Formats: sequence, C-alpha cells, structure tokens
Amino acid sequence: MKSGETELEILASRLRARVAEGRYPEAQQALAEYCREIRATLGGLPPGDPGLRLLQHEWQRLYDETRRRVLAKRAHACERLAQLPKFPHLYGDGPQPRHTWQCSG
Repeated sequence: MKSGETELEILASRLRARVAEGRYPEAQQALAEYCREIRATLGGLPPGDPGLRLLQHEWQRLYDETRRRVLAKRAHACERLAQLPKFPHLYGDGPQPRHTWQCSG
C-alpha cells in the first residue's frame, strides 16, 4: 500500500480486488466496511465542507465501477453456462416417448 493512503482508499482497493477475483462474499464484507468508514468520515465533516462533494464523487465512481464489473462477470458466466451441453429432461415434462420394445397398458 502506498504511504499516505487513507482508510477509505484502502477499503475501496480491497473491494475492487475482491470483485476482480470473483470473491463475492468477501467483496460484500469489504463493501460493508467501506460503507461504515464513509459514514464515519461523513459524520465528522461539517455541513457545507467541500470534502462532501469529493466523497460523493469517489463513492459514485466506486459504485459504478463495481457494478460494471459484477454485471460483466455475470454475463460471462451466463455465456459459459449457455455453452454447456443440453441434456434431456427426465422428469416432469410429460410422458417420455416409448420405444418399440415397450409394452403399453
């Protein structure tokens, strides 16, 4: 980590890394930590502080970036699933076709 990096930047980097690695349960925890830290930071700023706009911009950028990555990974997973071989349904789709050697009734 770079020296001078704030706690919010560290948590944002951790969130980005977890999403990039596809470690979503850990990414969810990192997001919760980030949200707690941003609430604490915002709570310590006086009304009208110029830092509010900066934090809002950083949060929006992190949100948009994370959302895009998750949606792209989801689309990639759907594409991979669509390429799997299709197997016939064995149950619940009505009667199966009979073979000529099967007796009826």
